[in-house]
Amino acid sequence: MQLECARLLTYRAATKLEKTRGVAFDAAMVKLFVSESLVKGALDVLQVFAGYGYATEYEIEREVRDAIGSRIYSGTSDMQRNTIAAWMGL
Repeated sequence: MQLECARLLTYRAATKLEKTRGVAFDAAMVKLFVSESLVKGALDVLQVFAGYGYATEYEIEREVRDAIGSRIYSGTSDMQRNTIAAWMGL
């Protein structure tokens, strides 16, 4: 469900980008939702694999590290929330 929501948000932002350059609000929503969903998904996989998730042979620990880093790349999740709030007038 999160994957489909992320896909739809991405398509919506891309469609608006074709028509106008003012997509900061949509881009912030996509970046926030996708990065937060990635972290949730990676942590869910780690939970399923239990102790094996920490072992480097399964590469799950690397995926979790990368997912957590995605919340920081190109603006932290808090910065994206501030952008969204500003566009909503909050």
